[in-house]
Amino acid sequence: MLRIIFLLLLLPTLVFSGASAVVTLEMPVGARQLGMGESGVALGDDGNSLYYNPAGLAFGPLANEWELSLKLPQGADSGQFYTAFAARNRRGFLTRNEVWAGTASGMLHFDGQLWRDFLTVPLEGNAKLRDVVRTFIGTEVSLDSISGVVRNYNGVKTLKEEEPLVEVKIPFSIMVQDTVTAMLYETRTEKLWVGTAKGLLRFDGRGFKNFASEFGVRRITALANQGATLWIGTDNGLFAYRNGVFEQRGAVLPSQKITSIAWHEMRKELYVGVEDAGIARLIPKQNDNEKDKWSVFTLQDGIVDLSPRAVAIDSSGHIWVVHKEGLSHFNLMRWEQIRFENNEVHGITVSEKGTIWIGTNKGVWNYLPEYATPSGRKSETELGKNETEGTQGKWSHYHTGNGLENNTVWRVLSLGNDVWLSTGAGVERYHAAQNQVAFFYERLLPVLQLPDLYHLYTGVTFPLGDWGTWGVFLNFISFGETTVSDEINPDQVSSFNSSEVVLGLSYGTRLNRNWGMGLNFKFFYSALSSGAALHEPDATTMSYAIDVGILGRDLWIKGLRFGAVLANIGPNVYYVDKSSEQPIPLTWRFGFSYDLLKLPDHRIILNADYNRTVIYENSKGEIQPFYISAWKSWFNPETAEDGDNAFDTFIKSFQEGIVNLGVEYVYAGTVALRAGYLHDKTGKRQELDIGLGVMLSDMLQLDIASIQNVGNLEGVRDGQLRFAGLFRF
Repeated sequence: MLRIIFLLLLLPTLVFSGASAVVTLEMPVGARQLGMGESGVALGDDGNSLYYNPAGLAFGPLANEWELSLKLPQGADSGQFYTAFAARNRRGFLTRNEVWAGTASGMLHFDGQLWRDFLTVPLEGNAKLRDVVRTFIGTEVSLDSISGVVRNYNGVKTLKEEEPLVEVKIPFSIMVQDTVTAMLYETRTEKLWVGTAKGLLRFDGRGFKNFASEFGVRRITALANQGATLWIGTDNGLFAYRNGVFEQRGAVLPSQKITSIAWHEMRKELYVGVEDAGIARLIPKQNDNEKDKWSVFTLQDGIVDLSPRAVAIDSSGHIWVVHKEGLSHFNLMRWEQIRFENNEVHGITVSEKGTIWIGTNKGVWNYLPEYATPSGRKSETELGKNETEGTQGKWSHYHTGNGLENNTVWRVLSLGNDVWLSTGAGVERYHAAQNQVAFFYERLLPVLQLPDLYHLYTGVTFPLGDWGTWGVFLNFISFGETTVSDEINPDQVSSFNSSEVVLGLSYGTRLNRNWGMGLNFKFFYSALSSGAALHEPDATTMSYAIDVGILGRDLWIKGLRFGAVLANIGPNVYYVDKSSEQPIPLTWRFGFSYDLLKLPDHRIILNADYNRTVIYENSKGEIQPFYISAWKSWFNPETAEDGDNAFDTFIKSFQEGIVNLGVEYVYAGTVALRAGYLHDKTGKRQELDIGLGVMLSDMLQLDIASIQNVGNLEGVRDGQLRFAGLFRF
């Protein structure tokens, strides 16, 4: 039993108090947080928040959340400054989704982390700045003058200063200077098509091709692709581009002013919005010997009006058309109208899961049709396809009161779990949170060289839409195997494993835009000795505990977060004899976190935590309930002496807690360097933590951290390594 006795004496010094039981309740987790001095109460942005502060579940990226991703530029028109969107949906490791935004004077690119108005091109081999500029503009015309503009953009004045360059930044404005009116990313060819008020361009990731000579100066109004065919809507006709040839189509239409187009892959049809004429449907000819088959839907067919603004096709093949006063919905059998009273409708998009997002002048509407749900699809199969009513389903409305910065929504784009919006405030994003799985491992007390003394943790979070997020976690410590012998018969031995496990259920929800709260319900089992079978009583206990936390964001200044948690509210426990009850470690945790720097390629986060166990005994030695201990312990520190004044009492009370300080530097959203410091006067610990993190993609993050003892105190954790990962799905 010497092993267990020793560990019971030593392990509590690794947390907060040697006077409490079940140390696993207070064993910190996550190599990211542990690389920052074990701080994380106010960080609240990954699956380890289940331990540090469940209120982190109230905010993104753990919960669905709105974000102003790109502000409207100073002095820009609050109208349609961001005029078009296109996206590249990339799945898998080492990849991130990309978004392009057209503006009233050019275009921007979002690489999954940051917005940029330029393309970065590495200079490989003997390539010079002039070479990459030639590729970018796709011509020799004005090459020298444009190269001079790029040199100035890169802070280079002479050819000699150009020699050390290893990469060149080329602004998109060199090629895209007009109002962008339409954008389309073509997945098959991995090219971006950009329509402007003066023509059509194509971007292949390295440079542009301008189709002015082939297509002329035309105002592009809409783009859609059908396999190898690009459909182009203009204010003077519909065109198809295939194999390098432009062909005008739809000369028979009652109007040549095209407002929108969408290709229906399931039905092999093109739906075209035609100004003052309605909605046209095209079955394209298969060869030159055939003719296009056109039909036009008008007011007699049931559409809202003759001036459609946008067309979208959902995952079930239904057609949705935007009009000023509402939507026209075609279930492939008949049209129906959905009118928005006192709303002007501007844009529409459809998510992969079939949710319809509708942008209006009074916010954005989220609509999941009944037929797009599993039960609805089953009903359509049983009742006959398209017999269900399209207006049945779930509606949600987002506005400045519950997420948006500005109620005027011009454009909407669905991309994976996100929805991007052009609003009167800029580019806003609705992030639908993913499930997260956090896992963690560390060997404890490496100086003891006990391989079966280790700590494991795993936590999983599940977003609940507008209700917040819930999670479940498991925190486990193995004390290893112990062998005991009978005092009467030394040859008779028995062995047993000792361990503690904490199972928790968590929930967090937002109180308002800046504040959230969370709860942990924890059930634990501690087995210090069980089943030894040699005159030794079982030393086991089980019970429950509750954590209550709050988290505030953007307090006083943007990027400043504050968190507070009262952890481990629960009854006393005992192992063998009820007369020797022990309290569990009732603890206050406070933390601040601040984004010191947030630039395109650099981010610095500062963390500061303070943790104090607040177990209080009255004059009779009785442990007081949590609602008394939680405040009275602050005024009665264990080290208090007669004659102490209020200041002495405050200092001694503060010194009975643990101070955790940490910093994290992230480069380009891919590599993180971390450092932290832990000071525990009561436990006689001073530790320096260092950590490294690698973000392999939006899906996977790997972290490692190490403890280095500092000062003259004994470092029982010196050299201890922690390993962790975070997986999103």
